[in-house]
Amino acid sequence: MALSCRTLQPGCRAVGLVVRPRPGGGPDQALVFTEEGGIHELLGAGGDAGGGLSLGARLASASEASRVGHPVYDPVTQTVFFRASSTCISKLDASNRVSVVAGSGQHGRLDGVGAEALFQCIATLTADGCGGVWVADAARIRRLDTRSGEVTTLVGAETPNGPYSFWWRLDFDSTAAGTLRAAINTALCRVRTEGSDEDRVELVAGSWGYAGSCDGRSTAARFDLIRALLPVSGGRLLISDGPDLRCMDAGGAVTTLLRGCFGGLNARQMALLPSGDLGAILHDQTVAVVSGGDWAFTVPPSTAATDRLLSILAPPAAEEAGTSCSGGSRTAGHTFGSSSTAAACEGVTVRVGDRAFHAHRSVLAAGSEYFARLLAPGGGFEESGAPEVALPDADPAAFAHLLSYMYSTSLGLSGASSQLLAVPPELLRPTAALAGRLLMGGAVAALTERLAASTTTATVRSDLAWADAHGMTDLAERLRAFAVRKRKVVDHIALEEFGERCPPQAAKLLRASMQA
Repeated sequence: MALSCRTLQPGCRAVGLVVRPRPGGGPDQALVFTEEGGIHELLGAGGDAGGGLSLGARLASASEASRVGHPVYDPVTQTVFFRASSTCISKLDASNRVSVVAGSGQHGRLDGVGAEALFQCIATLTADGCGGVWVADAARIRRLDTRSGEVTTLVGAETPNGPYSFWWRLDFDSTAAGTLRAAINTALCRVRTEGSDEDRVELVAGSWGYAGSCDGRSTAARFDLIRALLPVSGGRLLISDGPDLRCMDAGGAVTTLLRGCFGGLNARQMALLPSGDLGAILHDQTVAVVSGGDWAFTVPPSTAATDRLLSILAPPAAEEAGTSCSGGSRTAGHTFGSSSTAAACEGVTVRVGDRAFHAHRSVLAAGSEYFARLLAPGGGFEESGAPEVALPDADPAAFAHLLSYMYSTSLGLSGASSQLLAVPPELLRPTAALAGRLLMGGAVAALTERLAASTTTATVRSDLAWADAHGMTDLAERLRAFAVRKRKVVDHIALEEFGERCPPQAAKLLRASMQA
């Protein structure tokens, strides 16, 4: 399918775009930040409005300033962080409350906690999915701990062109541990966040001093004005370069996907919408939507895909060793491997049947209320002295899909819900049941959509009985509505048997039928 681009006038001057899990469960939610200080849901971003997009009611208010923007989602705190001004970072929590996290109205280069920290000129933010938000602050790269509010500076990561050359964009590289991608106008770089301060910055594509618009591999490519980066499936990186949409593949080859799609302007931020389309905030504060790309992170609905997930996440012969996140680099007087960060990144083994899954504590706690309670101080896990969390009666394949969903959400990858919509049919019930048990509201909502859509007049009774047995009230309500709509073709003798097996649901179904 060929790429196409359309520009929307949302009714307000848009300055930021981010996708987060919907509070309370359901499809992912796209949010638009406006220059007037509003934070609104982007209605229709899930593709359910026939391609039409509009702003919903104001959910919260940010500060009114032309520098508001660049929101990013942090799964550890389930919070959206954004630039409130050139020297201040604020956050929007899951209850839509806005508060200042770090910085103030004063310019400076001081590390510290909260208002003690001073920023020179914040250009952009990116989340690492492990409790850190990285900040491009003029020619420097800094890290905000999303729970403590501590700001530290990554030594050795200054722009090679000197203090008057800004890092314009950052992206956390999920394919390479401890690595950021950073861009100036004409160059794309790799920045190591671990190890020695020497040679942290490596040129990946483009040139330090020569502008242009030439496709090619690595330093043979030329960029004119890089203003936005977005990782997509297949290890690719989308690049907003002036008015053009370009892409660097996993091998470092740069190609131009759609020339002039941003109408002679440039995109200041890009995000994958829940529909799979690309959303971009343009320099004139309108919204561009690019359709037709295969960018969403999806898992094919096949047994082979499930087997692959199991082989990656819980290989049969895996060693019983924990995993750790990146973040051990020293800064001026601080380490990114502080106790709070180390606790968030500490590995936990989850035993499911005969499989051992090694996962980050922060990812489990952010993705599941069950794990959040269990792994919290006083939650029982530490006190028990057990070497691992055990889910002996759960299906390892179902847990593999849920853990993959947790990691996708943790990395802020748009379309995470689509992974669950691709669970093989035979795993739908066990995966949904386990998601409910682990208190994963968003996963339950996504799987409810699939289960409700797959029911038929021949299976609706057994589906309803199963939903009732597993406490899936939303699914049961939708199945009852389906049975009422199809009541003329539903087997009435079978309905009598259903009444004997599941009296409460049968009574509700009878009342709904009488009211129809």
